[in-house]
Amino acid sequence: MSASPHHHDGSTPLDPAAEDVAPVGARALDDATRLLRDQPPHPRAVEIADQVLQRSLRTPRPAELVRGRGTMSFLRVSSLVLVERLREHVDSHLDGGAVGRVLLDVERDGRLDAVTIELLVRYGSDILVLGDRTRRLAAEALTQTLGAAADGTEPVTMAVSHVHVSDVTVGDPHLVDPSDE
Repeated sequence: MSASPHHHDGSTPLDPAAEDVAPVGARALDDATRLLRDQPPHPRAVEIADQVLQRSLRTPRPAELVRGRGTMSFLRVSSLVLVERLREHVDSHLDGGAVGRVLLDVERDGRLDAVTIELLVRYGSDILVLGDRTRRLAAEALTQTLGAAADGTEPVTMAVSHVHVSDVTVGDPHLVDPSDE
């Protein structure tokens, strides 16, 4: 009776020769990883990292022009500026929450159609209160940047509200890294 090779989960490999290759490949990968980690850092590593960062910051990002409202309808504001203005104004005045991401929906004629502001909220905070406060702060920032609507309508009206919990923090939500989600 011959012993047939088995995986650690008890299954039999389709190709018994593959059993011999896997450990050799894993060992080679482990050896290469160890050798790379044992190497001292490049003497110009910080300088190179700074150059890469500076080049990435100079890379143009696509933007749309958002039309001003009312008496400021002649004005066109870059969507990048508007996003940053919304982020700064809401973030600096919102207690218990922090701005995660700001998305704009701009019509072909430059009219701002929708704003989505994703929030990072501290555990235990009232989400509805933070949402209402965010809406008021966004309206302030939009009015300051684009002007008031000629017909006196509110700059921000709520059409749809979504709540999605992807993580929980008990600390300052400004210190949460959204890319960790």
